[in-house]
Order: sequence, then structure tokens, then C-alpha cells
Amino acid sequence: MTIEHIDITTWEAGLAISPMPVFVMDAVHVRLCWANDAALELWQAESRDELFARDINSNLPEKVALRRDYFFSQARAGKKMREEWTFYPRGVATMAMLDVRATWLHDGKLGYLFQAIPLVPEASPDLLRTITISRLAAVMVTFVDASGEILTLNTSAAATFDDQNSWRSWFVDPSLADRLIADALARKSVRVQAHVRTKEGLRWHVVDAQPLRDPVTSALSVLVEHRDETARIESEQLALQRAGRIDALTSTLELVEAQRQEILRLSAPLLDVGDHTLAVPIIGRLSETLSEEIIARLLDAVTQRHTVAVLLDLTGVVDVDEDGAARLGQLIGALRLLGATARIAGINAKAAQRLVDAGINFDGVETLRSLADGLRSRGA
Repeated sequence: MTIEHIDITTWEAGLAISPMPVFVMDAVHVRLCWANDAALELWQAESRDELFARDINSNLPEKVALRRDYFFSQARAGKKMREEWTFYPRGVATMAMLDVRATWLHDGKLGYLFQAIPLVPEASPDLLRTITISRLAAVMVTFVDASGEILTLNTSAAATFDDQNSWRSWFVDPSLADRLIADALARKSVRVQAHVRTKEGLRWHVVDAQPLRDPVTSALSVLVEHRDETARIESEQLALQRAGRIDALTSTLELVEAQRQEILRLSAPLLDVGDHTLAVPIIGRLSETLSEEIIARLLDAVTQRHTVAVLLDLTGVVDVDEDGAARLGQLIGALRLLGATARIAGINAKAAQRLVDAGINFDGVETLRSLADGLRSRGA
């Protein structure tokens, strides 16, 4: 679409004698290049040459530069912009309502035509400061109508979002914007956490919306504030994810522990074979963990069941190291203290040698070839 701009050459004669300050800025070099007499007075310039030689862009605060660029971009898009601006000719604060439109210059290049209406000097200092603060505040502020179209926005909002027309388009979920507008128009003040699209990508904003009448049309509209809370929200989400993983890990560890306990029980089941006798087939390696499990369960069972004999079947034991031999000796000694007789069945040659080398006292301990022999002899 071709955007039509006014031609300065068509209006130059009339603008030159206008009592309203009018000046033109070169869009390429961002310098003043035309001004009428009223503009010279506004800028407190000695001459046009002196005014055009001024560098009005150096040392501009970042927020002011962003606001200026947004202002110009809207003018280039064919919009007639009107906004209060404060500038400082000769270091004196001067506030004016500026009307800005894009214009074609004499050389065919693009420029900006400014018409300035100076605000009354008697304007409240608080009002002047409030206007400046609201325009340049870090909080992103926008004013939208009932359809979500942007009526105005401050510099921070303009610098953050690409779309300067539709507030709804800022949201990943535009229906959330619709709900905010509906609640605000119902005279509710609302706050939500929203995923929004910015020039830097997707961000998390806390959005406050409240009803406010448009001072221009009197229509009930919505004042909206955005605050970037991405760091906090993502940290909270990460903490929740980690907590969920910790819970899952805890559940897994509990399951593993339960399975381990079950394996230990299966590695040394306590079998009641009658005549107050327990048979304990031990499977695998006689480790410290397995030994502790056997001792804990077996001694408790001997006490509760009034067991008089325990048949320890070592047929399934793959190896007995020195520590394992010592633990077996401790088990036999504990059974004796409880008044139960220990019998050992199915011991292999290697395990027997380890037990002898460990110096375990097997006096009074009956040894049998197999569990079957032990069961047949339990009544003898």
C-alpha cells in the first residue's frame, strides 16, 4: 500500500506566515531544515542558520530516543501524531502539543512537519512532571478501547512490542486479553500472569487492567500496565519442575527400597518346618546387608515362635568371605543366647575352608550335607 504524505512545497508560503510555530525535520539526518518565524521564537534561535546547525539529538536519554523513534515511525506510516513534548531551547523547559506528519521535502526526500502549540506557562508543575514521568516510566502502560485497539501507549510499551495498533496481538492467547477487557469494562480491577510476544521473543508479564474513561471521547476504556516478570516466573516454574522430579525420584527410591527389602526376604526366607524348627535357605552372597536382614528377622521370629532349632541352608550361597564367615558366627552365637540350636546344611568345600580360616567356633553345631538331610533328621 502506498502511503501519501503532504508536500511541503504546497503549504510552505502559508506556513511561513502562520502565528503557530511550524518547523520541519530532515528524516535522514534528523536535523531541523525549515522553520517559520514563530518557530524561531519557540526555539529561542538567533537565526535559521543557527537553529539548523544545532545538534538536537546528542545526549538524548534512551527512553526519549525510543519515544522519538516510535513517534517518527507512526508518522512514516501515514498517521498524524499528536502528543505533548518537552524540549529545552537554551536550557529552558518548554512544553508544547506537537502535531506531526510526514512530508516530502524540496529534494524529494522524506521529512517531518511539526506544528507546535505551546502549553500555557501557568500549567501546574505537577501536571508537567506527571506527563513526562508517565511517558518515560519503565512500566509498560497502554490505554485501549473496548475492542482492544490501542489509543495511546508510553515509550516502554512502544519499545517492547511491535504491534502499535492491537493490544490483543501482544498475547500468545488473545482470548485472555478479551477477558481482561470484559472484566475491566465491568468495573473490575484485574491482574493476570500472561505469556506475551515481544520484540525480544516470548516473555512472561504480570498485567494489571482497570476501567478508565477516555478523556477525549468519554468512552469507558481500559488502562493497562505490563510488568516483565519473566525471571521470577520461570524460576518458580523451574522450582516446581524440580520439586516434581524430586517427588518422582523419592517415589522411585521408595519403590527400589521396597523391592530391595523384598529381594532380601526372598534371599533368606524363614520357613516353618514344624517341631518348633525354622529352615532358612540363604541365596547369593552373604553380604553385610543380607546378614543384618537375616539376623533381624530370624532372631525376632525365634523369640515370637518359641523356636528351638534353626536349620541354616547354605546350598545357594555362592561365596563366603572372611567378613561373611564372621557374620555367620555372630548369627550362630545369637541363636545360642536365645536357646535355639543352630544346624548348617549344604555347605560347600570352599565355604567350609573360609569358615575354618576365620576361626569360627562350630562346637555343638550340627552340619548336614543338604537341607533334605536336615529335615529328615529334625525329629531325631
